Amino acid sequence: MASGEASLNVLGQGFYDAFLSMGGSGNTISLLLCILLFSKDRRHITLALSALPLVIFNINELLLFGLPIIFNPTLIMPFVLVPLVSFMVVYGAITFGLVNPVSTIVDWMTPPFISGYIATQHSLSGVVLQVVVVIIGIVIYRPFYLHYAGRSQSNNMTISRQHELDRSTLKSFLGDVNQVMSSYINKHDISRRVSRMLSRGEFIMHYQPQVHLNNDHCLSFESLIRYKDPKGKLWPPVFIQDFQQLGAIKQLDKMVIDLVLIDIQKMPLEKNCKVAINVSAETISDKHIVAYIVERLSYYDISPQVLEIEITEEAIIDNDKQVSENIAVLQALGITIAIDDFGSGYASFPHLLKFNFDKVKLDRSLLFNIENEREKSLYQLLAKISEVTGCVLVAEGVEN
Repeated sequence: MASGEASLNVLGQGFYDAFLSMGGSGNTISLLLCILLFSKDRRHITLALSALPLVIFNINELLLFGLPIIFNPTLIMPFVLVPLVSFMVVYGAITFGLVNPVSTIVDWMTPPFISGYIATQHSLSGVVLQVVVVIIGIVIYRPFYLHYAGRSQSNNMTISRQHELDRSTLKSFLGDVNQVMSSYINKHDISRRVSRMLSRGEFIMHYQPQVHLNNDHCLSFESLIRYKDPKGKLWPPVFIQDFQQLGAIKQLDKMVIDLVLIDIQKMPLEKNCKVAINVSAETISDKHIVAYIVERLSYYDISPQVLEIEITEEAIIDNDKQVSENIAVLQALGITIAIDDFGSGYASFPHLLKFNFDKVKLDRSLLFNIENEREKSLYQLLAKISEVTGCVLVAEGVEN
């Protein structure tokens, strides 16, 4: 586009973020301004003022569930209609050259009018277009809102009840504003932190050996992911929680699988030696994960017999059928399946009965008070699990 070989496509993520979700989905900044301009209902004005700090950053949950818009047959119509009309207006303005095309994907929390300026190549025409869209939204929302507000007022029982509702509404929403705002800001910070890690520095794998006490031969290696920042500092896997909160743990697991398989190509592994990869409950529950693992093994030309999958026992809760099917298929390929951190959670034994594991790894926390006779007896009892289940037993945390 910059060299003049092709025009910039009108539609894109930036098109939606800058013009169709101002104040949140449904362009709810128009509804908020409509309430402040035309409402005579003190509850609604209080709600709008409470939601204003959030709507500025395109967070509209307070309006969605406080007014409410959700499950409201009157307000849901303009909620759907406003983005449709806005789409036609914005698309037409950009197509006919009245406004520069969107060339930048702005952050979804960028306030309206600022986002229009940034998205349209720092053009004031983008800001003017956003103002026009907001005004059109106010015009569309107004008759629907006034109808809803009038019907809402007619249902008020008494003045005292109205006063009580005013106080409870104010207390409820003002009390929730900080919590909701903090939650979104925290998630935004996590997103930026993860993005920075993915674009700067690198994720690397370290490998911890598992050995037999009676000989020096290594039985397998457990892969452990670490992050090396641009300055070369190595960080422990505290970032895993960030990926979980973003709902991106599957992507992290797939990245680890690739990193480990690349390393396996360079490893002088002894015969029957395996390399273990930790995967999350979400990943092992995914019906597509087996096909992904098979495809990556084929891509790197690595035998399935080299691989071992470790599953954290306390995380396996839902979708038992899919987990069992995935485990069975992986084992049929020659991949070992281990239950990790056994004894640390509440579901250790039920999971051992539900799923056909090849290996049980006793959690290192079971050794914390091993000097006490009670803890020692419990550990010896758990150690007999291998005799009952036929699983290989691995004791974690026995280095000293």
